[in-house]
Amino acid sequence: MFGNVTDLPTLLSYAEALSHYEAITPIRGSKNLRPICDTHCGRRKKHMQIIKTTHPKALGAAAIPEGAIDAVACRLYNTDVITFVSNGDIIIDNGGYASSTTHSFITGILGYTYHAPAIHAFSKGGSTVIEVHPPKGKRLVKMQDEPIVIRKVDNIHGVAFDFTTGIPTQKGYYLKRAPMGMRRKEVEQFTKFALACAKMVNPEDYRRPWSGREPEAGQVYAAMADKERWNDALEFLLPKCVDTGNSWVTGKYQYHRDIKPKEVKHLIDEVLKYMFCDDLFEERVTNNPLSNDNGKYMVGAGAQLI
Repeated sequence: MFGNVTDLPTLLSYAEALSHYEAITPIRGSKNLRPICDTHCGRRKKHMQIIKTTHPKALGAAAIPEGAIDAVACRLYNTDVITFVSNGDIIIDNGGYASSTTHSFITGILGYTYHAPAIHAFSKGGSTVIEVHPPKGKRLVKMQDEPIVIRKVDNIHGVAFDFTTGIPTQKGYYLKRAPMGMRRKEVEQFTKFALACAKMVNPEDYRRPWSGREPEAGQVYAAMADKERWNDALEFLLPKCVDTGNSWVTGKYQYHRDIKPKEVKHLIDEVLKYMFCDDLFEERVTNNPLSNDNGKYMVGAGAQLI
């Protein structure tokens, strides 16, 4: 899922979602397929639907679980991204796609605007973050593996939502300094070699290719750990450490192209963090899931160094 979404209706409750569902004429010849975007162009977007369902969902073609209640779901591709339940709950589920399209779909339907930022979905560290603006101030929840439930709340200034009591436990990853220092010590000789080369080489010889697969952390570390392959490691690292731009020199702007030693050290640290993420980071419960983006390292050695 990628890109932004247009033509979406603003739906803020189960009653509004049900009314919108009933107002849409199904696509002719389909099995009750109702595009959620009920505009001339929007009806072509058959991957975005609105459906009647139950919560919890029906167990099979005919069976309905005991205690299930009516709901209306806003579906993007095969994911019920927003489900309006008749008891007032609004369930948000990204289906595993923390993409701009999913987030645009959420914020578009729930009526986000600059002047009325009731709810906003966006990406941080490869995860979906849901931001709500209840009467008492902004609150953030980073979506983990479970859907997030919100409810509409009273607000004299306009529409407002808040999370229910079932907020997922917010977790963050924090670097352990001692183990990181040990890993840096293991590649200290290579780091000195790389920094020396960065000062001596011609930056014009190190240009990032326009296309091609970016190197994985495991590939780069394997070259760093083998002295006979240090040159190979530099071929991975140095093109990513080139700084270009214009500087004001003697009354005019002059173009410069340099390899920054600081960037070389930073990129070596990035390789180590991906390679040894399980040892270098500890998971903690936090009230601020956006305090850092260390969660990105937890994909391990297969991560691409972009």
